[in-house]
Amino acid sequence: MRTRFVIVSIALVWFAVAPAPAQSRVAWVRQSDIIFAGTVTRAGVIRVDQVFEKPDAVSLMKGDSVAVLAARAGSLNPGMQATFYTTGWIYGRWITVREVGHEAIGPQLATVAGTGTAQQDLVARARQQVNDADLKARIQAAAMVVVGRVEQIRPPAYTGAPARPKRFTEHDPNWQEAIIHVDEGLKGATAGERVVVRFPGSRDVAFVGTPRFAAGQEGTFLLRKDTATGSPLALMAGQTVQAYTALHRLDVLSKQDAQHVRTLMRGP
Repeated sequence: MRTRFVIVSIALVWFAVAPAPAQSRVAWVRQSDIIFAGTVTRAGVIRVDQVFEKPDAVSLMKGDSVAVLAARAGSLNPGMQATFYTTGWIYGRWITVREVGHEAIGPQLATVAGTGTAQQDLVARARQQVNDADLKARIQAAAMVVVGRVEQIRPPAYTGAPARPKRFTEHDPNWQEAIIHVDEGLKGATAGERVVVRFPGSRDVAFVGTPRFAAGQEGTFLLRKDTATGSPLALMAGQTVQAYTALHRLDVLSKQDAQHVRTLMRGP
């Protein structure tokens, strides 16, 4: 049977015998990118029972053994079961992560059918709270929130303030402009408008995760006034208009996400 070890460095340990308060769980989830349920098989070793969250690049699955460097000797006793909230630290031959907390699963709960699903639901709900809070903050900071369609992609048409001096480097963003037709304005826009949105066309690692646009693309877009290119104004149909950007992963959502955005905008 294949056995792999993942090194875990514990920065904070929670010795709960019952599910953690939702507030603590949300705080742990916000800091974590690897979350799993496991059983301590011997001092310093945890068997992974279920993986709840992990980056795609990290190989971790049920049955793997996790080596634990505990902050306090003897804190993890054989037979103990818990959900471990961790963040990646070093990726190499050994994966090293830091634990931000763990939520113990009492022996009486561990034997109940469906406990794994219940724990996964708790993690999923906490992650949704984190995502909603982040999205709401992006909505509040946006100058414009629209549902629309990309009509065309073009080279940037700078006007007004001069563009920043052109310096060609391996990280050059290669700015492009997407012309978006607004079907519905949720904030700062009205239906029928056309908006210029600048985005990096570069595939350089510096822009991994930055949204890109394509002609015909439909979506819900959270836009900020352009402060990235050095030229905040653009030309459209012979008119000088404000240029916008959508540089965060949460700034470009699906068209179906518009309803969720509306709900967050109405919420407290």
